[in-house]
Amino acid sequence: MAPQLGVWSNGVEGEVGAVDGIHWADEDAHVHAHAHAGGSVVGPCHPYLGRTRSGGVKNRRKTYNLHTRHDYPPAIMAPAAAAAAAADDDDKERGVRSPSRDEPVVTSTTVALDEKNGGDGVVATDVEARDGGPGGDAVSVHSESSLVQAGVQKAMILKKAWSRTTLLIAFTSLFLTTLIITLSDYSHMVLQPYVTSAFKKHSFMSAAHVVINITRIVAYPIIAKLSDVFGRAEMFTLSIVFQTLSFIVYATSVDIGAYFAAGLFDAIGSTGFGLTQQVFIADATSLINRAFWSTLPESITTIPALYLGSLIGEGFLYHAGWRWSYGAWAIIVPVVAVPLIATMVVLQRRARRHGLVAKSLASVAGCPPGSPMWKKALHLAWTEIDLLGLVLLVAGLSLILIPVSLTGSFNPGRWREGGFIAMLVVGVVCFLCFLVWDIRYAKKPYIPAHMANRTVIVACAIQMLDFMEYSLFTIFFPSYLQVAGHFTPANATRIEYAYLPLIPSLAKSRRHRLGWRKDSRSNSLRVAFQISGLFVAVGIKYTKNAHYWALAGPPLVILGQGVMIYLVDMGDGRHGSEAAFIASKVVSGVGRALWQTAAQVSVQAVVSRQEVAVATGIFQAANSVGAAIGTSISGAIWRNTLPDKLLAHLPEQEKKNALKIFQSIVVAQKYPVGTPARAAIDRSYRESQRILGIVATCVCAPNVFIMWFMRNVRLDEEDRKDEEGVDKTIAKIEQGKERE
Repeated sequence: MAPQLGVWSNGVEGEVGAVDGIHWADEDAHVHAHAHAGGSVVGPCHPYLGRTRSGGVKNRRKTYNLHTRHDYPPAIMAPAAAAAAAADDDDKERGVRSPSRDEPVVTSTTVALDEKNGGDGVVATDVEARDGGPGGDAVSVHSESSLVQAGVQKAMILKKAWSRTTLLIAFTSLFLTTLIITLSDYSHMVLQPYVTSAFKKHSFMSAAHVVINITRIVAYPIIAKLSDVFGRAEMFTLSIVFQTLSFIVYATSVDIGAYFAAGLFDAIGSTGFGLTQQVFIADATSLINRAFWSTLPESITTIPALYLGSLIGEGFLYHAGWRWSYGAWAIIVPVVAVPLIATMVVLQRRARRHGLVAKSLASVAGCPPGSPMWKKALHLAWTEIDLLGLVLLVAGLSLILIPVSLTGSFNPGRWREGGFIAMLVVGVVCFLCFLVWDIRYAKKPYIPAHMANRTVIVACAIQMLDFMEYSLFTIFFPSYLQVAGHFTPANATRIEYAYLPLIPSLAKSRRHRLGWRKDSRSNSLRVAFQISGLFVAVGIKYTKNAHYWALAGPPLVILGQGVMIYLVDMGDGRHGSEAAFIASKVVSGVGRALWQTAAQVSVQAVVSRQEVAVATGIFQAANSVGAAIGTSISGAIWRNTLPDKLLAHLPEQEKKNALKIFQSIVVAQKYPVGTPARAAIDRSYRESQRILGIVATCVCAPNVFIMWFMRNVRLDEEDRKDEEGVDKTIAKIEQGKERE
């Protein structure tokens, strides 16, 4: 075909044509070619590249198919080989050397390919490529490997490097490490009263617990970011180091300062391990299998830990002392984690020898070789880690959560203090500044623009509202059960905590954050619920769809919570039986299992590989944020409701004791059942808890409507597109290393 004249998108005229079905681009036209007839072409491509039977362009290492829209006329597709040959002659006259067949071709064209959609061939303008392409999800192939941070590049290369043997070693070690950490968690629950007995009356203890819990929340996005910058193996190592340090400091603590430091180390270590575990599984598994493998570690480790953890704790307590328990775990935990970390490091070193992984701080940070060390470190901190965004995020979340947590369930009156209002206002301002900086100015933002899609937003919103509802109703529910329900503490514990293991990711950090207690007599229920959680994951695997499983969750949660409104106050002084309360909790638990297992997979499916860690971290952090807000709301309602109810219902001679009854369930339970005073107390508790039930149900009710905005993801299709995206990214990394 003879060369023809066309008009490129920048207004430059160039020759267009096709040879043997292969569309060539004029080497001098380093732009996206949009002919005046509306056609879109790929360009430029060097004529020395070999032509493939599939209609693509290749060099010796890789084949890159040049897709075009099928409705574009061939006459406007790209310059002919003759035009490119003429360009070579011009190069020779200018003294410019053209690349040979054996050299990788470097062009300045930005070809917009969609990593999540497998590079399906839609060629975008420069503006479209920058903004995510016509579909809103595209990334630039020319700069794709630079957009993907070093830690994510390592994860992609590891995914291709895993063999059956190395994957078996890594997952076995992962499960064993999870088991050991879970065992240590359950054993330390037995030791906790003895560990804190020397500090429990210290005025700093309450504030220390608040700071530790806030540290867990803030750690999620930070750990996710660091894992993207440095790598998963590095974050596993850092998490285990912090976890081990916490055990050592707990074992040697003699004052509140040491206890506080150990709590901070524990918060960072446990949160880091739990999040990195989920991100590692996301890196190593397909979306179809991800729900199963994400749920399996906690399911198979919690079951034996339920029985053995308390026995181990008691054994240390009675025979060696609680300090030796922490000391023993400080040795065991890092030892069992060695195979996992070592396997990942060995594979990364193999990749590094082939030039596929960043070799230095400069290459990690994107600095040119030979830059001063201070410049490399500054670029790493300012650009890759986004230090300013980190400071604004930590300040914003901390200043918002500190007043929310300190008011909590028993101090809502402190909202009248000016300092609390000031902290909240400054926190909101800092968080808004973080959003502005992150969205408009940060080069490597904590919250990438592609994450601002409806599935991620809706999933995090539902997660936050769900845990807000849970904590809002739950915080005073054990007190209600013992006072108005006349249940023993053991029965109250069985009712309240029977369904918790249904929640997938029962990580140590979550149990600490929400203060979940365990009772050995409810273990059989927990075992059954852990197994049922696995059934949800298996269902997702065989249906290849997480959407409908997720949609089934919120209605069940609302149903279970709505039934509680009736059970806590059935009228005529009646309340639900233990079996009725447990059944209602089980319904809510099944709903949470359906929702959380499927929603996490859906969130990971709609973001790119670069964004998986941050998306998972934000999704999990929504739990804690919702729980903190729910606890504060619950405390305000309880404090403003129960005292008034007591004053309204108590006999005249007992009204003077209303404050004491409100402040202590022990005082409330001293009144014999059947007396007028106890009947008034029971009625006050029932009516107050019913109000909490109504508010909690109203909080989670919107989930039934907003859940429909989630995208229906076909997991097998997304897996195929993801594989293609990983292949393209690795190819770009290889090309980049060859050019170096």
